[in-house]
Amino acid sequence: MSEVSLQHGMTRQMVAGQSMQTGMQILQASSLELKQLIRQALETNPLLEDVPDASPEALDDEPSGDLDDMKDDGWNEFTVEGHPSAEAAARRDFMYESVVAPESLKSHLMDQAVHSALTGRSREALLLLIDSLDDRGFLTESPEELEERECFSMKDMGEALAVLRGMDPPGVGARDLRDSLLIQLEQRGLKRSLAFRLVKRCWRELAAHKYGEAALLLGAEPEEVAAALEIVRSLTPDPGCAYAPGGNPHILPDVVVEESASGELEVTLTSEYLPKLSMNEQYMEMMAEGSGSRDLRQYLRKAFREGQELIRALDMRQETILKLARAIVRKQEAFFRAGPSHLKAMGMEEIAVELGVHVSTVSRACRDKYLLCKWGMRELRSFFSSGVSAGGEAASGAGENSVASGAVQELMRALIAAENPAKPLSDARLAAALQEKGVNIARRTVAKYREQMKILPASLRKGI
Repeated sequence: MSEVSLQHGMTRQMVAGQSMQTGMQILQASSLELKQLIRQALETNPLLEDVPDASPEALDDEPSGDLDDMKDDGWNEFTVEGHPSAEAAARRDFMYESVVAPESLKSHLMDQAVHSALTGRSREALLLLIDSLDDRGFLTESPEELEERECFSMKDMGEALAVLRGMDPPGVGARDLRDSLLIQLEQRGLKRSLAFRLVKRCWRELAAHKYGEAALLLGAEPEEVAAALEIVRSLTPDPGCAYAPGGNPHILPDVVVEESASGELEVTLTSEYLPKLSMNEQYMEMMAEGSGSRDLRQYLRKAFREGQELIRALDMRQETILKLARAIVRKQEAFFRAGPSHLKAMGMEEIAVELGVHVSTVSRACRDKYLLCKWGMRELRSFFSSGVSAGGEAASGAGENSVASGAVQELMRALIAAENPAKPLSDARLAAALQEKGVNIARRTVAKYREQMKILPASLRKGI
């Protein structure tokens, strides 16, 4: 093979790789992130332009009146050519940069990941782990599940998890509350302390306020256990609380699901935040004529390729999200018609097979995407759950006898809301009550779901 053909082949591979990276970045971007990416592209790529809205409504909004009125209405902020004046542009940019959504927990962790010492697959595993965290900073999927699904080695995933558990805020990257408290104690240098042993070995006694039994198990004096307990109480049960969205008004739905007059569930893609992009005709003509210097022609070709990649990636993103949302609605029809308690167990692998894509594509398409229906705003990721089998263990798929964890949690929430405050339901009694409703799960699974819902154990709910 000649050197020229080899170089040509390598160039094509690099272009294909860049195009794939652009597609992945656009697909997993949230609506706010996407607006920022498009704005940056419009500012840096001269071939890209935002096509104005030519709808009848937009045409009706054209200004009318004399010149003085137009100046009073702010038209003096524009130059003769119709571009914003320097002063107006500066004010606009200041407004855009000032009115932004608060930093999220994931973006805070992503910033730390960029400056970590990890490289290659270990860094990719770290980013995947961060993406799988809930608002508290707890893992929604086990590292073992992610490792198997995304084909990471045990070494890469282990290194990534270790770095994540050492990040700020302390306690992130935990599997549950107990694990989070142990991480916080370790970060304080208290791994050999009585407080660490109290959380690790006496979790049940700690939750039940049986401090005397904990002292016996640890071979410590009651006063020592009391001092260790004060250290535990100084920890946070919700590491991500400082970054909680709290009804963030900047969240926009990507998909709206409504029931039509005929009873059909209609899935509509919202694109209000997406401008319609096209290629500038003047520059296109310059490319076609071959005018300008060689450097200019190369620059325009590069800008043209990047612009085409962005437009193509945006179209693919919207198409993928729409197909994904329609598949979710088909699989979860009972939820959309009857409510959260009818959510079925469903894995991403199931949808990936139906759509004919890799499961990682489904995962990226779900990231920070929201669906609006009559049951409120829900993240697309929330429709996927491993569920529980009839025997009470975690189920890997959506078998006939499996129940979605979200549906089980809704039933638990209803049972706890109706309980007698003087005699709250223990985890064992909750499991028995769920069994009467046809949901057979183990007591330890009930405890796990209760912690995920941030509901106190029965001993601490008494009298609330």
